[in-house]
Amino acid sequence: MEKLAIRLGSTPHDPVHWLVWSDTEEEIIASGELPDVEGLGQLKERAPTAQVVGIVPGCDVVLKLVQLPTKANRKVLNAIPFMLEDEVASDISKSFFAFGKRIGDKQQVAVVSREKLDFWQAVLKQADLQCDLLVPDTLALPCLPDTISLLSLGQHDQSALIVRADEWAGFQGEQSWTFSLLEKQLKAKAQSITAYSELQHSEHLEAFFAQTDTAGESKTDTPTFTANYDKLPMQLLLDGALDIKFNLLQGSYLVKRKTTNQWHKWRLAAVLAIVALCVNLVSKTVELNSLKNQRQIIETKLQASIDKGFPDLPRARNKEAAIKNEIARLERGGGGISMLVMLTQMSPSFANTGVTPQSIRYDATRTELRMQSVASNFESLEKFRREVQSLGFEVDQGAINNKGDQVVGTIIIKG
Repeated sequence: MEKLAIRLGSTPHDPVHWLVWSDTEEEIIASGELPDVEGLGQLKERAPTAQVVGIVPGCDVVLKLVQLPTKANRKVLNAIPFMLEDEVASDISKSFFAFGKRIGDKQQVAVVSREKLDFWQAVLKQADLQCDLLVPDTLALPCLPDTISLLSLGQHDQSALIVRADEWAGFQGEQSWTFSLLEKQLKAKAQSITAYSELQHSEHLEAFFAQTDTAGESKTDTPTFTANYDKLPMQLLLDGALDIKFNLLQGSYLVKRKTTNQWHKWRLAAVLAIVALCVNLVSKTVELNSLKNQRQIIETKLQASIDKGFPDLPRARNKEAAIKNEIARLERGGGGISMLVMLTQMSPSFANTGVTPQSIRYDATRTELRMQSVASNFESLEKFRREVQSLGFEVDQGAINNKGDQVVGTIIIKG
């Protein structure tokens, strides 16, 4: 994943510093400076899928630590703007109050003009840059115990110098006057300094620290001036903005995450895939219901055939096994002849005469086969009787009745 850090100015004409970082490759892909906000659209083309991290001038954000009443609840936060009314130069009705951590009875508060917030969000939106994290540059610098962090964004007097003096304290402005303010602060309270970039007036600071390094003080207690140029300024600010866990975009300025361009690109394909899946499920459901209906019809016909051929056979879930058991029982009948053997011998007679058995009963003890048979006429039944007798069977013919255009009669065959 890529991250795009953008350091905006206070006005549309201020330069814009930017940097693209790759988490995958763990290196800077590109960085640079735009003359004003008009060029922000170029950054969208350079890193279209990157997470945008917005960094704004600390001079536009007032950092305050507010002492809260003992056992104060969250409702007290609503009163904080009125508690700071005398300490904030701007109109509180036109200011936005963002809340940081609460440490004991003290609440971190950042005060920023709503006009500035609207301006920063507008220029980013105009460039089609989705930004849901906005951090003042003063809080993006490293915070070390008893140490002031300095970072310069240029090498001339008008370049911005960013100063972080504590966890929730700092200031930012042109180097031409911020060095004077910094020296005054150091005289009031001796602290070490770490510079994270080359400074226009660093020699003054080095001279100041040389004066404070007296022979009577312990080296471990003496404030020092240290330079650390391991990271580019924008890389340092990006890392700090992600670590600070503070965001100016709160409350009414909280950004709702929009769907990414990748989702827009694949949304149609995803919808079509879902539609195809639904159609396939419906088709399979219809097909399954049809197969169930066909199976029910076949089951009904099969049971009817079994009832006709084996009227005394009880219904069973495994019909094949039940029929095999019944046939085996019949084959074990007395007289040395089975029903199947008798039927096999009589099969040519059935074919020659057109006689069809409707029901068959077999008495194994007497080796007797009783059939309810159907034929087209009396002559067919008589012909069947003669052919079966010629096979050596004893045949008795029972009552014969007309049933429409067919003749139904009972035939008793003994082995």
